[in-house]
Amino acid sequence: MKAEDYKKLPQGLEDINITGGEPFLRNDLAEIIEVIFENVKPGRLVISSNGFLTGRIVDFAKGLKGKEYKDKITLAFSLDAIGEKHGEIRGVPEAYDKVMATIHGLKQIGFNNIGIGYTFMAGNEKEYGKVFDLAKKENLNFGATIAHNSDNYFSTQANAAPDSKVIEQEVEKNIKEKIKSFSKNELGKCYYMHGLAEYAKTSRPLHPCDALSSSFFLDPEGNIFPCNILSDKAGNLRNADFNTLWNSEAAEKIRMKVKKCPSPCWMVCTAKPAIKREWMKAGWWIFKEKVKNIFRAAD
Repeated sequence: MKAEDYKKLPQGLEDINITGGEPFLRNDLAEIIEVIFENVKPGRLVISSNGFLTGRIVDFAKGLKGKEYKDKITLAFSLDAIGEKHGEIRGVPEAYDKVMATIHGLKQIGFNNIGIGYTFMAGNEKEYGKVFDLAKKENLNFGATIAHNSDNYFSTQANAAPDSKVIEQEVEKNIKEKIKSFSKNELGKCYYMHGLAEYAKTSRPLHPCDALSSSFFLDPEGNIFPCNILSDKAGNLRNADFNTLWNSEAAEKIRMKVKKCPSPCWMVCTAKPAIKREWMKAGWWIFKEKVKNIFRAAD
């Protein structure tokens, strides 16, 4: 897709995540961002990156100065372990140092909307707490997910399932700390992480998914999928109007399939809308955890 193609996205999207591959390999990334904010006006936009291209990333952030939408953009960098282990996972020597150089480079120019994205996978489960502590120390947003397979985005048959017991232990430590907060955002993250631990144990999401109703995945060729797991296409944005595709018979068939999804997942892009939809259940869980925390403190 060219930058101008993004004009066809619907206005008023709440969240947009630009991912890859590596977004900063595109020479027209700044132009794409400009088109999106001029025409779509999202509430928030996250660019997910491996953080290796420090110079290009810092230059991009410098180019945001003076833009009305600067504070709506977060740059999020993958970090799956601390030190050399991150490089081993990524297959890139000094990967950790590259990410940290990018984070510090952004801070030096006054850009502080920075996040870290951690992925649980077999062999790195105990790195979660270390990465979380780093994010806290550096005052960075922190998000986590669990490794999934998909037909249309990141499929591999070589990966093993991570240890669900270790994931649960690591996540519980995180929840016990964050549940003390009264921030709506932090409490929502607690519930999401609770869902992540449950997914690791059961391979089932806490709530039914409604992909292609509250969210969608747009690939680099313009194809619209319900998510980055299912490979069913609703059509191509370059060849048709978004509303036409959204309300098409093909889209309705996909929504029926999503209701009995053959590849259930628990990732932010689909879990966040589900949590908002089931806010009473989420709120009740948060209330109970807060009560538990009060009794723990009393003991």
